[in-house]
Amino acid sequence: MSEEPKKIGKYSVHSVAGSGNFGIVYAGYDPFTAKRVAVKVCSASTQAADGAARLFRKMFFNEAHMAGALDHPNILKVLDAGEDAGEPYIVMEFVVGGRTLKDYCSSAKLLPIERVLEIGFKCAKALDYAHRRGIVHRDVKPSNIMLTPDGEVKIGDFGIAQRMQLDITQVLGIVGSPIYMSPEQAREDNIDQRTDLYSLGVVLFELLCGRPPFEAAGFSRLIYQITNETPPGLTTLRPEVPKPLAQLVAKALEKDPAQRCQTGLEMAIELARIGGRLRPRPNVSEDSKFESVRALSFFGEFSDTEVWEVVRASRWRKCDTRQHIIMQGAQEHSFFVIVDGEVSVSKNDTVIRRLGKGACFGEMGYLTNMKRTADIIAEADVTLLEINATMMERASVTCQLRFNKVFLQTLIERLARTSEELSKGGPGPLKH
Repeated sequence: MSEEPKKIGKYSVHSVAGSGNFGIVYAGYDPFTAKRVAVKVCSASTQAADGAARLFRKMFFNEAHMAGALDHPNILKVLDAGEDAGEPYIVMEFVVGGRTLKDYCSSAKLLPIERVLEIGFKCAKALDYAHRRGIVHRDVKPSNIMLTPDGEVKIGDFGIAQRMQLDITQVLGIVGSPIYMSPEQAREDNIDQRTDLYSLGVVLFELLCGRPPFEAAGFSRLIYQITNETPPGLTTLRPEVPKPLAQLVAKALEKDPAQRCQTGLEMAIELARIGGRLRPRPNVSEDSKFESVRALSFFGEFSDTEVWEVVRASRWRKCDTRQHIIMQGAQEHSFFVIVDGEVSVSKNDTVIRRLGKGACFGEMGYLTNMKRTADIIAEADVTLLEINATMMERASVTCQLRFNKVFLQTLIERLARTSEELSKGGPGPLKH
């Protein structure tokens, strides 16, 4: 397709959204769902020799197969695939106003450290999700990670690099910069999920200080640095980077995969812990926290051991009167139990319910990864137990089952209350 097409398959084309070595991405429209989509066309296959063209086609449809099997809020969703005029195409969700992380990798446009931690956490969780399904990305880099206007992360280009070996990369030149390659990739050794975690470490390094850990004029020199040299310390390049974060990034960049985090979940947990340390914490002893939590009705069926697990895996949080705790439309990974005080639940500026001591909220977003459907605002000074999803994945099975039982009871009670309200004509707005 030498000229911009009017239509690709059943999808109308509006404009070019982006391009790369592998093909062109068009902004399109699906007339059946009445939604905007992104259509990526493998134009490179028509410019290659027969053998290479077959390989391009195979890898392109492999992306559709591999990425299409993934359903995670931080992975760019593949919706469809096909061929038009002999050229394969993939249809993906369209992210309005999204920018890749490459835009934030210069020293003049660095994101706040807390924001980088959040991005790293979401990327690590998304990669862990893919790794658990047998998929290694192999091409994690800033230009393959999109940041949406509402702050969400979307990892793209799953599947293409997953099926490539280094010799294909060198011959066809379609994976991109080798800056993000792990030492084992550069040596053409066997690779696994730890390769993606190395590459994510390079991305975090670049987001934090505006340059990658290794830079060289030539390919051979760069490969030598990646496989043999020690990267500079983050704190020497940007002194305000917290020491624990610098240490975690250095761990991700270890030459020996056995010295890195072994899973994306492990890396996400470390990032969450570092983020928790950066936030101001109320000065409350663990014993006092235990006594307060033990007294809550929510934890009535929990054993003392399980309550201690919860206290140690959660964050004690205090919110001032009228402070927003959850924003409608946000996508977070925590739920909350009210230790003291009261919150209001609002939709479109209308208060629909108030919750007090011992109540929980945010559990549906925690369980389903859905965006928050209401605003939660502190009605007075509130003390909360914030429980992070990633932390709870490390809790004992009995503790997790206990939470699930309470969530189910809570859901049944809310459904019963809603049914009763509807039978009486529906709930009216609560007055402040």
